[in-house]
Amino acid sequence: MFLSVGVRFEANVEALNMVETAGNYTKHRRVPYLVEEDRKLKTIYVPAISGESLAHAYQWSLVKEALAMNLPVCEDCAKGEFFKSMNKAHLKKKINPIPDDSKKIEAAIIKSCIIEDVGGFLYAEKPPVRRSSAFQVSYALPIKSMALFATAEPQLHARHAQMDAKGKKGNVSEQMIYYVETGTALYGFTFNLDLDAIGVSSLGAGPIIPEEEIKARREASLKALFRMLSSAQFGAKLSRFFPVGGITELTVVVTEHPFVVTSPIYDSYVERTKKRLEVIKEAFGEDYFFDSTNEVPEETLRKAIEYLKEKGYI
Repeated sequence: MFLSVGVRFEANVEALNMVETAGNYTKHRRVPYLVEEDRKLKTIYVPAISGESLAHAYQWSLVKEALAMNLPVCEDCAKGEFFKSMNKAHLKKKINPIPDDSKKIEAAIIKSCIIEDVGGFLYAEKPPVRRSSAFQVSYALPIKSMALFATAEPQLHARHAQMDAKGKKGNVSEQMIYYVETGTALYGFTFNLDLDAIGVSSLGAGPIIPEEEIKARREASLKALFRMLSSAQFGAKLSRFFPVGGITELTVVVTEHPFVVTSPIYDSYVERTKKRLEVIKEAFGEDYFFDSTNEVPEETLRKAIEYLKEKGYI
């Protein structure tokens, strides 16, 4: 089974993804973006949130769900440090001595940590072992029809330090000003989850853990997505720049084989997704789940989880 989710969310005055600090100025991530205006194509630079930022938030949600369900999480991932068994120092925490067989290394990692099972890893020593992530996430970008209205603007802030006259030296100031760029846009992004890849070797060794634990890991993976979207706990600087807004539309599709919702950056993405699903159903006779809402996104996610339970997948 393959789950694909299209999300639109409004975020006003946010600092969800900052990329560099030059002096007292912190810049928001921007990307080049192709739009059409007056029947002419033009490139503009718009505020964006990287897929890496969203992926980190999803995996952190997965840590919490997995621990709540007594599923294995390795020492590094439990602290939110996703080193992913990248070298001997980290892999030895899971298996010691390290075997020469890449399949045994993969099996040891998957058994030890659901985060590396679902999120993939790269052991970059001999023999190198790579596992692709079972989930995929796009950049969050302004939707096409409103991209020209998206903006990033610096905001002035000040910090104060209490200093007496004796403590002052040279040009040290009691007040420091700094600027943080805030973005505003109606964003869209896509999240995919390949449920068939969880708990199964990517090197052709078949299932590595028992079927019941595979189902539990699938359920934890779905709950993590539910929590991440419902709580809006993704991106940086939430303590003082929690975005004003929320999810405006959410579309969920569950199919037997990989199928990705039409990108929510397009206004017709819901209709196009439905039409594509109908064509696939006619061509291959495959069943699917589809639901979309602009009211309560949690209800759509709940229906998708219920559908997968009825299918015996979780």
